[in-house]
Amino acid sequence: MKQHVRSTLLALLTAFVAVCLASPTFAADKMGKHKPQHNVATIWIFYPKDGHFQDFKAGLKKFLTWYKSEGGPFRWQVYSPVTGSDLGYYAVYSGNHAWADIDSENAWSEKNGVDKQFRQDVSPHMRKVGHTFTVTDEKLTHWINDDGYRYFSVYNYQIKPEDFADVQKVLKKVHEAVTRQKWPNSYAVRRNIGGSGGISIVVPMKNLAGMAERSPSLMEVMTKAMGSKKAAQDLFRNFDKAIKDRHLTIYRYVPELSSP
Repeated sequence: MKQHVRSTLLALLTAFVAVCLASPTFAADKMGKHKPQHNVATIWIFYPKDGHFQDFKAGLKKFLTWYKSEGGPFRWQVYSPVTGSDLGYYAVYSGNHAWADIDSENAWSEKNGVDKQFRQDVSPHMRKVGHTFTVTDEKLTHWINDDGYRYFSVYNYQIKPEDFADVQKVLKKVHEAVTRQKWPNSYAVRRNIGGSGGISIVVPMKNLAGMAERSPSLMEVMTKAMGSKKAAQDLFRNFDKAIKDRHLTIYRYVPELSSP
């Protein structure tokens, strides 16, 4: 049980790939001001063909440079996984949007021949593509601006439907406690739309040393907030019991491939 509690603590907040207001992940886009309703992100997953990685990267960089030169309304950040059994893909992310911004960008792309340019620059080197949206729950997110974030731990959770309300309660209690105690570590809570769904907790880091447990730890913060260590442990056990599956991936921000 101690291991379950510790893994939940790490997952809940070891300190995620980021959504911060000033980081590469959540920098404000032209079409989305940083307001609560601008909490939608669009994420494309590109799998290069075997032997085409260098050509793929050159093609993606060429395409994003063209996109910006044509007045493309979104800023795109590129990430690569550094953990897991499949490292052969790139995640291309744009955040801080309202849903209407997605419609507007789609219309702009159609008008300006984005698909044609993408097929020319990138498609010949790509074997597979995926797409999803995420929505950040800003009422449960605790983010500290820092433009030095370069690594992001993404904890994906599949929640038992009957226990979703309990998970919300746990996250709300954690958010209230870390906010009140000014805990100096960031995390974002996201709802995944598409794929297997679920929620993600994103923890940003400047380097991999950020994987070490923080001081004060989340357990110490919650013990103070709830009056006893047992009460804090019980809270995390409630979260743990509601999870039917979990997965962690660490991503690295790739500035040289991202929007100029």
